[in-house]
Amino acid sequence: MLVLLTPALDAEVFWRVPSDASATLRALGGARVYATDVEVNGAPGTLAAYAFSESPATLSQRLSRRFNLSATAAGPGAIGRGTSCLITHASKNSLQQLLVLPSPASRDDSVVLAFEQALRHAAAARQQPPAWPDGLPVLNATPRFTALCAKTRTRFVTADADATPEAAVQDAARILTGAGWSETTPTTPTFKLFVSGRKQCILFAHASSPSDNTQISLLQREGATP
Repeated sequence: MLVLLTPALDAEVFWRVPSDASATLRALGGARVYATDVEVNGAPGTLAAYAFSESPATLSQRLSRRFNLSATAAGPGAIGRGTSCLITHASKNSLQQLLVLPSPASRDDSVVLAFEQALRHAAAARQQPPAWPDGLPVLNATPRFTALCAKTRTRFVTADADATPEAAVQDAARILTGAGWSETTPTTPTFKLFVSGRKQCILFAHASSPSDNTQISLLQREGATP
């Protein structure tokens, strides 16, 4: 997933994640691998990606404790359970959202996508629910969080699916192949990689227990950065 997020070496990189979120992620062992401007739920923002050598469940708990939040709370503080977590932290002038995801490379590793928005932009984004980003196939799931990086033509969405992770990925794979995408390796029942011309797409889903909702994520990049 980090490979898809990373632009060509001559691309301009922006770094505006507030020091409190940045310092926390670094203190917990995160390695910053990328930063850029994005649109978060349709409003301007920034993104930085961090790699961690620990499971999403463990990392989510540590982050939630650091921000004095409950990782299982279904409210403004944290959204998610177990293997993924969306932590929202407000500072004086900005809103930071830390999305903890499993790394496609190993289930024992994690990726944190750290999004930042000015409070006025975050308020504007909340006026309407997240929608599927243009250019992504619409899956049988309800979007919870979206991001678009115009520089790398990267689109990302996390959505709730009313199915098991395996069934959600199978259904999403059917939609992708029906739209002209070709599945390639590596692949597992809950993780798949697709290509279509110069486009690349990562698809993965997870749930912390059979009774929890499945969260399915889709990340697509269109070729190299000019």
